[in-house]
Amino acid sequence: MDAREVGIITQVAAKIASDLTEKSENTQETLDRYGVLLVGVTEMLFDTINQQIEKIAPAVTQEANIMKMVKRTFGDATSTSTAGDFTVTVQGEQHGDLPSWLIAACKRDGVTRVFDNRNQLADNPKRPWFKAVGADKAYWEPKGKVSR
Repeated sequence: MDAREVGIITQVAAKIASDLTEKSENTQETLDRYGVLLVGVTEMLFDTINQQIEKIAPAVTQEANIMKMVKRTFGDATSTSTAGDFTVTVQGEQHGDLPSWLIAACKRDGVTRVFDNRNQLADNPKRPWFKAVGADKAYWEPKGKVSR
């Protein structure tokens, strides 16, 4: 919780304590009642908030662990490679570093997102190494290069 949130909660506690304070002819007695109520209401509010946070924290941790397992199993959803001022993002699993010829070709064609198909080349060597996401572009390793 940041300082702004603490300040807002404290203001709410002060308003509640003020509404609950019985007014009397004796100003000091009224202030004493208000002070006791303010401390009590503030503690109750913060205790309630902390209890809620403690209930939520395990769920957040569990969700983070599930996401880690999904990424380990299926690969990260995206990863990027940058050359100068141009970035290429791989959608799905990336199979090794992106070759410089791909980044240059993507920059030339204005393609910023690709699928990495290099893991499927053994089954189908004619398959493009990379396929543009949402565009009709495919990329094979330039002839004369052998870098598998």
